[in-house]
Amino acid sequence: MTIGVHNHHRQHKTQPFGAKAAALFVDGHGVVGLKRPGRAAEHRSGIEGVSNNETVLAVFAFTRAVLSVIIIGSVLVRGIDGVGSNDVLLTLIFLGVAGVGLSSVSYNLLLRKQRRPNHLAKPWAAILLDAALAIGVMAVIDAETSPLVWIALIVPVLETAVLFSMFEAGIVWVGLSLGFLALRLSSGFDGEAGTETFTLAIQQVLAVLLVSGPAAMLTDSTQQRIDDLADARKEADRLADRLRRIGQATSDMTRENTIDSVLDSVSRGAVTLGFDHADVVISRSDGSLISHGSHSTSSFRLPPVNVMTNEVISNDSDEAIVTITADDQDFAQLLHSHDVASGHAVQVSSSQDIRVVLRVWSERFPAGEQDLKALSLLAGHAREIHLAAKLLDEAKLHSAQLLHQVRHDGLTGLAHRDFVLQTLDEHIAGDETIALYFLDLDGFKEINDTLGHRAGDAALMHVADRLREIDRPDTLSGRMGGDEFVIVLTLNVFDTVDALLTFGEDVADAISTPFLFEGSEIHIGSSIGLAIYDDGIDSDQLISLADDAMYQAKRTGTEVHLSETSPRSLPTIEDVAS
Repeated sequence: MTIGVHNHHRQHKTQPFGAKAAALFVDGHGVVGLKRPGRAAEHRSGIEGVSNNETVLAVFAFTRAVLSVIIIGSVLVRGIDGVGSNDVLLTLIFLGVAGVGLSSVSYNLLLRKQRRPNHLAKPWAAILLDAALAIGVMAVIDAETSPLVWIALIVPVLETAVLFSMFEAGIVWVGLSLGFLALRLSSGFDGEAGTETFTLAIQQVLAVLLVSGPAAMLTDSTQQRIDDLADARKEADRLADRLRRIGQATSDMTRENTIDSVLDSVSRGAVTLGFDHADVVISRSDGSLISHGSHSTSSFRLPPVNVMTNEVISNDSDEAIVTITADDQDFAQLLHSHDVASGHAVQVSSSQDIRVVLRVWSERFPAGEQDLKALSLLAGHAREIHLAAKLLDEAKLHSAQLLHQVRHDGLTGLAHRDFVLQTLDEHIAGDETIALYFLDLDGFKEINDTLGHRAGDAALMHVADRLREIDRPDTLSGRMGGDEFVIVLTLNVFDTVDALLTFGEDVADAISTPFLFEGSEIHIGSSIGLAIYDDGIDSDQLISLADDAMYQAKRTGTEVHLSETSPRSLPTIEDVAS
């Protein structure tokens, strides 16, 4: 089995991938990259190249217009009669070429004004047109006395160098030179005049070479720098886009308030980085693996959860990225069956209880260097946010435990006196009608005296368990101290006084159920006083009324006694609303 585990201690290696070689390398941050050659060059040969050609052609359109005007102007100045009979047809041809040149420039300007692309712009067609115009300038002006001839010859050479390369520019220069020499020699000179004309033509051709050669090389070098800057800008744009996506994914993670939602956001963020599929695998201390929060750009069947997960866990490094590709024989069939080209995994969190591993999958080709750097950066942010979420959960749990301890009795787990009073005050402040049961245990002192405090504690916990069993919604059971307990409930639980009294009797019956202590069955009873809130009293007065009613129950031997000052009927819904 071959698995690439990449960290800063490993050296780079190369592996083939499909029909192309892929370079596998590692940077100082423990990030592995696999990059296929030629991708940048292939990318540059697309639409952007056409756009550059159109720009260059637009620039050289100016010189095309000038050459066309020179031809037409020279003929107009000399007149058609001033042209030799042998050159009339050639002159007319070059006048036509000049007309085509001006028409092409006008058409180009019209398209640019309308902000429309020039789909008819062909580099070689433009170069041939400019070459014909250069030869036309030679035909209609005095080459011996005007530098315009060799200047005209420079234009198509430079244009070729900019649009293509020095090699093609050299071909154009040779063609123009031969055309220029042929034109000069065809002028009919013989003897010494012919030799001088031929010598002058050679000098002009060499002058064009001396000027256009360095200019073309400088142009080619400048164009290369421009291409390099364009590539750097595109790479910077891609990097900025990755960082923006990482920032957005990190921001989304920070807005989550639970560990599960953070992990769900991690895999979702990995997909936004450009990976086709992602999921989080949770490894528990018992060895079980659970896939959590999977996201995908399309329908996808996740590989088994143990793939790459066990290798990441055994490596026990937060920065190392485990990579598998179709070149790994042990995984080729697996990846093929899931229609993916590669998989990558990195650890997000590790503790004694659980390990969290982020897995990502690419369908077409292995992730490149920048992709895995982005994955490593996302995992680093996820690691910190997951830790913060875990600490927040622990803090919430600890805070809830502290709050429970503050509000509840340590022995019975029921609300203690202060929390009971706070709850009563809140109900009264909210204009809620409430009922209060005050319970005192019968026979508790005897249990303490005869069986000891451990038995007394067992009795108190028995009462607390019975109160929890018969709890109703919107009720609160509490221990006021010693063997005194209370039950607070709102009157939306029961709608009649008889129902309240019946509930009190149910409480007394539940408490009287015997319980076992060290093999002995113990019985305990209770006396219960009931008081119903009435306007004009506070929480202390309500407790006092229920306490007095409890003593009346003890004296009369009844299980539940209603306070003499409490109303004998409960308010209706209409009364409460009014």
